[in-house]
Amino acid sequence: MTKITQLLLLTLLCANLSAQEIKINTKKITHYLQTFRNNNRFNGEVLIAHKNKVIYRKSFGYANNESKRIFNKNTKFQLASLSKQFTSSGILILEQEKKLSIHNYVSDYLPNFPYKNITIQHLMSHTSGLPNFVNSMWKDLDTTKVNGNKEMFEMFASKKYALQWKPGEKWEYCDIGYCTLASLIEKVSGKSYKNFMKEKIFDPANMSNTSAEHATDYRAVKTPELAMGYVYDTKTNNNRIAYETPENSFVYWLGGFYGDGSVISTLDDLLKWDKSLYENNIISKKSLKKATTPAKLNDGKLADAWGSHYGLGWTLFTSKKFGEVQSHSGQQPGYNTRLTRCPEKELTIIIAANMSIPKFWEIDLLKELEKQL
Repeated sequence: MTKITQLLLLTLLCANLSAQEIKINTKKITHYLQTFRNNNRFNGEVLIAHKNKVIYRKSFGYANNESKRIFNKNTKFQLASLSKQFTSSGILILEQEKKLSIHNYVSDYLPNFPYKNITIQHLMSHTSGLPNFVNSMWKDLDTTKVNGNKEMFEMFASKKYALQWKPGEKWEYCDIGYCTLASLIEKVSGKSYKNFMKEKIFDPANMSNTSAEHATDYRAVKTPELAMGYVYDTKTNNNRIAYETPENSFVYWLGGFYGDGSVISTLDDLLKWDKSLYENNIISKKSLKKATTPAKLNDGKLADAWGSHYGLGWTLFTSKKFGEVQSHSGQQPGYNTRLTRCPEKELTIIIAANMSIPKFWEIDLLKELEKQL
């Protein structure tokens, strides 16, 4: 046997072993998800892929309970904070085009931004120290109208809201940081956030069922096939339309914010996005490395993001069975989503629910798969 033949056989053997490692018991996965479904804690779709090939896909419940519309490949979900990786990628594309540097100050591009020591990277990594929006700014919003990025910048300009700490000192999840990034994309590119994302990300990735909206309220997103979002009411034992519940009235008056959670998409399109990240044809290998490198604080320590690390639009941790994990979840009234990538094994897990799920993190498909290996 020649050395070349030996090498070919070894390569094939390694490939077979890799494939074997990702074999899953689909019945167990379905039983696991059905348990949540039976407890009124899941309604939606799940997709698991290995090397971009779908090895598990199943839907639970309806895309619209009232019309009994079933899920299909064109069913769209509001991604909520899963959108952040797209906004982050938009910034990185502008850096690839040498139109900005993430190390520069935000005010270099948005002169009216009053916090002069905040860099673009601070916003992307949630280390900016921007005011806590819920605790300090909500009370000053006009709840009789739709508020969004424009109103946020007007509030910034008032200089009424001080930074919580020096940029880079601490980590705190910050939605308005990503709203600021979306407006920065518009300023630098000269295009609307929606058009920029379509032209630079969604079209090149063939994500024909994905869009970056300028609104998050279901009623304002005029898009066919968008799944209705629900909240389970324990008192009536029924699912209620999320935006109609009194406790979610803020869906209306916060409905104009974008950049932090305004992308809508399908499971198939998210898999196309995952494929593009492997191919580095939209986000370069260098940019993806930046996005998936844990953020450091001013003291040199890695930022603690709820027990994990955070890059630029990605939550980062390590699995004993699957190696490096790049993930992000999204949650808003009526929707929960998560995209998880394990690049060392080329494993991808996508979950999208059209209902609010308390303790969504407990639906941990990665951990379930780990048990099967």
